[in-house]
Amino acid sequence: MIMTKRERFVSAALAAVMGCAPLAMLGCAPRENVLKIYNWGDYIEDSLVEEFEAWYEEQTGEAITVQYDTFDTNETMIMRIETQKADYDLVCPSDYMAERMITSGLALPVDKEIFDMGDMSMFYDGLAEMIEPFDENYEYFVPYVWGTFGIMYDVNYIKPGSIDSWSAMWSDKWYKESGRKRTLMKDSVRDAYSLARIYANTDKLSALSNGFTDYNAEYRKELVSYFSEVDDVAIKEAQDALIKQKSVVCKYEVDDGKNDMLAGTTDAYLGFFWSCDAGLIMIEEGGEHFYYTVPKEGSNVWVDGWIIPKYAGNTKAANYFLKFINEHEFAAINFEWMGESVSVKSVMDEAKAAIEENDEFEEGYYEGYKQMYLDMMFPPKDVIARCGIMRDFGMKMNTELDSMWIDVKTMW
Repeated sequence: MIMTKRERFVSAALAAVMGCAPLAMLGCAPRENVLKIYNWGDYIEDSLVEEFEAWYEEQTGEAITVQYDTFDTNETMIMRIETQKADYDLVCPSDYMAERMITSGLALPVDKEIFDMGDMSMFYDGLAEMIEPFDENYEYFVPYVWGTFGIMYDVNYIKPGSIDSWSAMWSDKWYKESGRKRTLMKDSVRDAYSLARIYANTDKLSALSNGFTDYNAEYRKELVSYFSEVDDVAIKEAQDALIKQKSVVCKYEVDDGKNDMLAGTTDAYLGFFWSCDAGLIMIEEGGEHFYYTVPKEGSNVWVDGWIIPKYAGNTKAANYFLKFINEHEFAAINFEWMGESVSVKSVMDEAKAAIEENDEFEEGYYEGYKQMYLDMMFPPKDVIARCGIMRDFGMKMNTELDSMWIDVKTMW
């Protein structure tokens, strides 16, 4: 049997497509029989929602109905919780927003009688260290999906393995060759700021790491500061770099860039992408001509995870959902459908072994494709060593960053 592109990457093709719309018509069900989830789009396999409802009744003898809503940015989500006091039972913020929720008292602790994270050994190697800076005792934040950010490019135009530096995101090489701007940039202020700081300090990072060969403690201290510290001088430095970059950027985008590149409906040859988005289009038919790399100067490792908000109306069901979604069987279904790195170690170890043994990864692709994909989905230690995790900057500096980003995008 000839397998589809998606089946080459996972053990089975799942036909369900996530609708990502709120479940309407909940009727007059008592609040204790409703679980309200607020998540990113395309962040759960559709069948798992109904599966949880049946599983919950088996576990507790009680009926549950899931109301599932989605958001597109961390800032949209936090406004609903912080300002409107929406009584969602579970939300899925990114690391820096989870820190903000924890430090501002907007997060409730996980009930260890229902779901105990223990020493975090059930989660993929390194995730515990990423979470410790803002949830030292693993009380509030349950990791769910994670990855890196880097450069994805089309090997029809750029030789595989030929890009290893963020300088490619500022290069006018392809513009000079074709007269068209060929670079996509994320319309995300935190990511743009951090990337610009790394680019602006390339020489300093190179000196600290002996030409990017030794990612030592001094190098990491400097890199991490770009994700955890901000002041007016740093903002100006980032702004200057981002304004310089505009001469080669054909579009600022959040979600549609990957699909445009896959469909060939953009001038872009390369762009700044999260590994989850790169992985998503690589498991689609026709997605075999892309390459993803984490540049040598350094990058971000991000973790999206679950928080039970302060205003949750059904913490019992929320904790049971955390237990459910982290069981191997259900986490494996999620991994197969999303094509993204999940937090459950047993699922990731199993998936990595299956891909390593799958000879079809060597057929019909450019040389080095299989190793590139493995490094993207399961980042090796040398990649993690040059990655930092984002921290919350605080309200005042977040506002100043937002203003800077608006200025960059509107300045021509």
